[in-house]
Amino acid sequence: MQSVQAKDLAQLDEILKELDKGITVDCDLLREHLQSARASLIGSMPAEYALSLNMAADALDCVSDQTLRTRIQDFIQGR
Repeated sequence: MQSVQAKDLAQLDEILKELDKGITVDCDLLREHLQSARASLIGSMPAEYALSLNMAADALDCVSDQTLRTRIQDFIQGR
């Protein structure tokens, strides 16, 4: 059974891959916050992880693909 951390890491990796496919334009700030959240998750820094996810939520407007935006939002709200 996968740990919560491993599941979150896998979901973050998938989201970052989707963002890198070019579906979104000008989402550098969102990518930066999600990459920071990923590093904080790996480094077992829960406060920093939560903060990075909150900041990512504030940057979601750049995602024009509604399905992807909803998926990212659901991930963030589930944490």
